[in-house]
Formats: sequence, structure tokens, C-alpha cells
Amino acid sequence: MQPLEIKQLLKRYAEGKCTEEEKALVESWYLQYKEENPKILSESEYESDINEILKKLGKGNGPRRIILWSYISVAALVLVTLSATLYLFFGRENRNDVYGHKFNVAKDITPGGNKAVLTLADGSKVNLTDLGNGEVSKQTGFKIVKTASGHLHYIVDPSFESKQSEEVTYNTIETPNGGKYQITLPDGSEVWLDAASSLRYPTKFSKNERKVELTGQAYFEIAKDPSKPFRVISNKQRVEVYGTHFNVNGYKDQLETITTLLEGSVKVGLLNDKVGNLLRPGEQAKLVADRFEVGPADVDEAIAWKNGYFVFPDEDVSAVLNKIARWYDVEVICDKRLEGTKIGGTISRSKNLSEVLRVLQLTKKIKFKVEERRIVAMP
Repeated sequence: MQPLEIKQLLKRYAEGKCTEEEKALVESWYLQYKEENPKILSESEYESDINEILKKLGKGNGPRRIILWSYISVAALVLVTLSATLYLFFGRENRNDVYGHKFNVAKDITPGGNKAVLTLADGSKVNLTDLGNGEVSKQTGFKIVKTASGHLHYIVDPSFESKQSEEVTYNTIETPNGGKYQITLPDGSEVWLDAASSLRYPTKFSKNERKVELTGQAYFEIAKDPSKPFRVISNKQRVEVYGTHFNVNGYKDQLETITTLLEGSVKVGLLNDKVGNLLRPGEQAKLVADRFEVGPADVDEAIAWKNGYFVFPDEDVSAVLNKIARWYDVEVICDKRLEGTKIGGTISRSKNLSEVLRVLQLTKKIKFKVEERRIVAMP
């Protein structure tokens, strides 16, 4: 790749005109460049550079993207000297050979998609992955409809809504590794489930509250109803809201459960805690060993998964690999020598697994051996 071509590529990236492949190319190279050139600019030079970029963009897209723009602008100043490096990593003859390991593209693993199983009140299961679009089930007072976009709708009969019933029935939607799904609950609230997650909910909420149970990760946009608080039970915590947008990340293989607020307000507390912690937009609560830590959040990072991205904020390599294992439905074995290693960057979740592994290897902190659906990570 010649210096002029690189310059044009970076210009298209800054203008938001890159193809997905070109975008992955620039962001992949950014990871490598960041590792090799951590102190090229002073703090004042970084600030000046960021301000110049913001003027050109009109407005920023959040702290993480600003950092990336900053490095890209630095790169524009050293295109000639780095062009050989870019060619080494991205030349066509080297596309399948990164850091000394060849990936078999013919047997590449594709990213996850809209996959889920719905368990009805009578215990019967419906595989939503294989089911055609249209009506899934019709029961007293409501029907369940599946759309083409991986979206499940509960449509309630208004005449049934006003009637009170003593019997409460529950449905559960579960996504496997490599799955995600969106659901519209009976009250109109929207929920996006990430891979390896489940949501248990009543087919009709009670007159006093709307309560659901979550395992894994989900993003919620709650329909406003001041008379009925919406409560999410996850691990050892309870989140209480009336109408707001928030994300709960509570996988059991993590040490912490993280609740991030985007809009409105929520109260987060232990299951038997009547006081709890009140969050404001842009804040998050981390539950670690029965104690909450409340502080500012990177909101874009928290919901990156919903928007189709992996975002690793200088994250422990084991956490990075757990995310990859869940989304691509693979087994990952991590060499003990990687303990304490951290990786930072942003990668599209729409890429095949080989492309994601290539990007991670560009940090020169990690390399992979791929055996069918088994990935061995080593330093």
C-alpha cells in the first residue's frame, strides 16, 4: 500500500466513508501503532490534536473514539515511514499469515446472530432460530409474534389487560452462545439479550410491579408507568426503575455485575436492601463481593455489544477471550503466562473469527492456535 493510498484511506475514515473492510483495516492497524508509539505526542499536543479533529467532525463521538481519532491524525504525519509496516501487515500475500500463524479461511467461524429458544408457561419449547416469521403462540389475552429481524413481540388484548387474574404464568427466552435476540414485553418495554443470556418474565404483569429475572447481559428500554415499578433481578442484585434506559451485565463467570444507566434514573441494591444506590445518567454500579462501587461510566463501551462491537478498554485478556468465546460459540484455552496481560481496542462483532484474532494478534501481546472450534491463546 503506497503512502498516497494510506492517506486517502485515513481521510475516508475521518469522513465516515470507509467500507466495513476498510474500517477494520484502519482500526486493526491502530492497535499495532498504539502499542509501538505510546509517547509520540505530549499531553498538550494530544489535546490540540483532539480539538482540531472535533472542529472538523462538528461534534465528538465519545472518549474512546476521540482517542482513536487522535492516533489516526498522528499517523497521517508519519505515513511515509509507516507505509512499509502497513504493507507488511496488510499486504494481500500476508492476509492469512499474521504473527506466524495461518488461519484456514475456508473453515472460518462466522459471528453470532439471531438465535434463541422460548419456553412457554406449559414447559413447551419453541426454537425461534428455525421458526418462520409470524404467530408463535396464541394464549388467553395475548399472542406472541416473531418478525424477520430477530424480534419477538407480545401483543396484549386490551380487554384482557383490564382484567385481574390470580394466576401468574411465566415465559423464558434464552440465547445460546453465538446468539442474540430482542423482545417486546407485554407492557411494551424493549429488551435486547446478548449471547448466553436468559430472561424470565410474566405473560401479564401484576397491578403493583413489573418484575423480570435476568442471567447474562441485556439492554433495557422500559415503558414508563409511574404506578408500576419495573424490577430486574440479576445475580444478587435488584434494579428498580419506572421508565428508563440501562444495561445490566451479570454473567456468572465474571467477578462483578455492572449496571450502567443511559437515561432516566435507577436504584440498584442487594436483593434484601430497601435503600439501594441511586444512579444518574452516565453512571454505573459495580457489584463486587456484596458491595457496590458507583462511579462514572463509558456508556458507549457498556452498550457496544448491542451496537455490534467489541470494545476492550485496556481489559484483562481472560475477559476479552470470554466475550469472544460467547459470541463465536467456541472453546478458548488461555495460557497461564497471559495472566495479567491487558488488551485495548475496538473490533466489529460482524467479522468472522479469523479477522478478530488477526486484530488481537497485532498487539503482539497474544497469538492463537485454531483447532476446529477450539482456540488456544498464548503469549
